[in-house]
Amino acid sequence: MPKSFWAVIAATALGTGMTVAGAGAGSAAVMAARHATPLAPPSSGLDVLPFPGTEDAPPGTPIIFPEVPPAQISAVNAVGSRTGVHAGRLSAQPDNSGSHFAPTRPFAVGERVSVAALLRSSHAAEASGAPGTKTLRFSFSIERPAAVPGQAGALPSGSGSSAASPDTLGMTPATERLTHASSSTTHAFVTQPYFHPPIVTMSGRDTDHSSGDVFLDAQNTGQNAPYVLTANADLRWYHPTAGPGSGKGPAAFDVRVQMYRRHPYLTYWEGHLNFGVGNGVGLMLGEHYRRAHTVTAGAGYERDGVDLHEFSIGPHGDAFVTVYAPVHANLTSVGGSANGTVFDCIAQEINISTNRVLWEWNALNHVPVNASYAPYVPGQPFDYFHMNSIQELSNGHVVISARNTWAVYDVTKSTGKINWVLGGRHPTFFMGSGTHFYWQHDAVLHRHGLLTVYDDGAGDGIFNEHQSRGIAIHLNTKARHASLRHEYLHSPSVLTQSMGSTQLLGNGNVFVGWGAAPTYSEYTTGGSQIFSASFRSPVDSYRAYRSSEFKGEPLSRPAIAVRRSSLSGSDNVYVSWNGSTEVTRWRLRAGKSRKHLASIKKVRWSAFETTIKVRRASYFQVQALGSRSRVLPRGTSRIVAGR
Repeated sequence: MPKSFWAVIAATALGTGMTVAGAGAGSAAVMAARHATPLAPPSSGLDVLPFPGTEDAPPGTPIIFPEVPPAQISAVNAVGSRTGVHAGRLSAQPDNSGSHFAPTRPFAVGERVSVAALLRSSHAAEASGAPGTKTLRFSFSIERPAAVPGQAGALPSGSGSSAASPDTLGMTPATERLTHASSSTTHAFVTQPYFHPPIVTMSGRDTDHSSGDVFLDAQNTGQNAPYVLTANADLRWYHPTAGPGSGKGPAAFDVRVQMYRRHPYLTYWEGHLNFGVGNGVGLMLGEHYRRAHTVTAGAGYERDGVDLHEFSIGPHGDAFVTVYAPVHANLTSVGGSANGTVFDCIAQEINISTNRVLWEWNALNHVPVNASYAPYVPGQPFDYFHMNSIQELSNGHVVISARNTWAVYDVTKSTGKINWVLGGRHPTFFMGSGTHFYWQHDAVLHRHGLLTVYDDGAGDGIFNEHQSRGIAIHLNTKARHASLRHEYLHSPSVLTQSMGSTQLLGNGNVFVGWGAAPTYSEYTTGGSQIFSASFRSPVDSYRAYRSSEFKGEPLSRPAIAVRRSSLSGSDNVYVSWNGSTEVTRWRLRAGKSRKHLASIKKVRWSAFETTIKVRRASYFQVQALGSRSRVLPRGTSRIVAGR
């Protein structure tokens, strides 16, 4: 190293008794200091992760400098108050979004970590919030993890699942009994005998011909699955998370269409539940329904896994997920012990192609536990915050919804500081008539200050309203005034204690998923209900979305089955093609031999499984036709014998 390097280090890092870990070209050279004394109080406003002053970073946390490329970092010093010097490897963050210092060993539980990073230019320091210096200095503490009854490590896709409502902590046991499918709540098909999707009935007529299919997840059916319906509530695609004869399979939540690198993907969360908290992964499926990406939790939260409550893709193409980490904390302010167990809710931004964490925010470091309206239950982990939606904005802010504080927060990504709070015990807005919400979900900020949110109105056995609502609130951030623009009520009225969503569609209509109430419905901008569709209790869906962007082209061939008809000399031919969005008609071919089949009939695609009544023949085959009456790719079924 040049002498000037050591001169600067001596004046900055070694003067504090810290050890220096060289960070040039990804190296991890370490030089020990003679004395170890703590750094000065953590800096404020630095754009580093963990945020300065963080009290519960995980033992495996990396140290991230979002605004500084590796070439601008001369050295990184990381010293634990118990474990001493930590060598590590410095590398570039994905998409040139800064630097990532990964210690070669984890920090100790409960210790204080002091960090000093020597930068090559004052410009790099200024970009990180430290003008007038070339050294970034801060400190943070490591969490004290807590055990939760029934807690397991992160499950790989395809592993077992235990079911529980995601929003009823304290109301359900850790592992809820399986709910088996019944003919009164689910469909049965000849061509797909192990499919048991929920039966959905429509009320009213869908006059919205531009918003596309409906995307849902199946809960309490005996078979966990993401699925898609047409606008008329006919099944389009169904994917049980367990194979035939394998039980319920892992839970699936939050099914929707999201854009990634200008292409639409079908996304959802898959994993298992314990105390209403998810431990799993985010899945992304391409047009062929093959898995394109699997998003996992990182930066020390691998064991906790991605939680079910949010898996969104931001405008820059990164995933935002929730993580629920049980830690020890002082709960005396809510009637608990000084060493109680609480779920810290973490928002993570993850680069999809590399699964590397780019940003994270811990609720416990910014919102006190006594901000919660959830009742504390002795002997159970306190879910005081319950993060259930994350939205990245184009201005460098993130909007976070916390069900159990009845509040929506606007957070600055670079510092983690809260800019404003809508609702809750200490709102920064004057809450106009009708703007108060309770146990809310799915907060999304749109253009011109319009925020949509699903107002459950009830939760944890507490009933604040007589009915749930989808609402649109206008936020005047300068005057700090919130006013109700519209509310969307279901007819007849429903009141839910968990889950739900409010989606502003491209044509201005509003689509509401009523969560635990087994219903979804659509409204004009003025609030008039266009139609409603209902499952049969106890079936429900975490959220409900509409989209016309996803075009499904399954790689499998259409499924065909033949059954003897009750009419003499006739057969019933059953045909389905799980996931195809392009088939409009079926062409039936029949003949006396496999080599000599002729087209005998064309019928419209009428439902997931179309029944074609025909005269008896030796062999049958079907072909899927598109909008131009052409056979679709892979659209020809196998040949089957008649009955």
